[in-house]
Amino acid sequence: MRLRRSRIQKYFLKNKIVNKGTEGNVFETYGEPKNFYAEIWPAGGEVQAKTYGEKLSYIFNVRIKGSYIITPDYKNILHYIFSDGLDISEGDGVCLFVPDTAEPDYKIISIKPYRYLALEVEKL
Repeated sequence: MRLRRSRIQKYFLKNKIVNKGTEGNVFETYGEPKNFYAEIWPAGGEVQAKTYGEKLSYIFNVRIKGSYIITPDYKNILHYIFSDGLDISEGDGVCLFVPDTAEPDYKIISIKPYRYLALEVEKL
């Protein structure tokens, strides 16, 4: 299977940053936007319907072309690092339908390391 050129568009990834407040509470923010080219389509099919149920209408599939390596960090969180420096991990924010200056509108909930990196993103 290959990516269709007519469906490839430019999107933005914002890496998740976990911060601690002055009172010890933990909250997530997002870093600087990094652009990538991908093909997206709404989630569907029997497997995704069984997995996500009623949340299925808020899920999109994202497929990214390029060579990547899988590297764990010191917390054993897997990072998918592309040759152009793009670093993707679960929990990162993705700007699909908003500009790169806005907060991400989707969050990566699943990463599948196939020939093309396949992501499942959920609306925030």
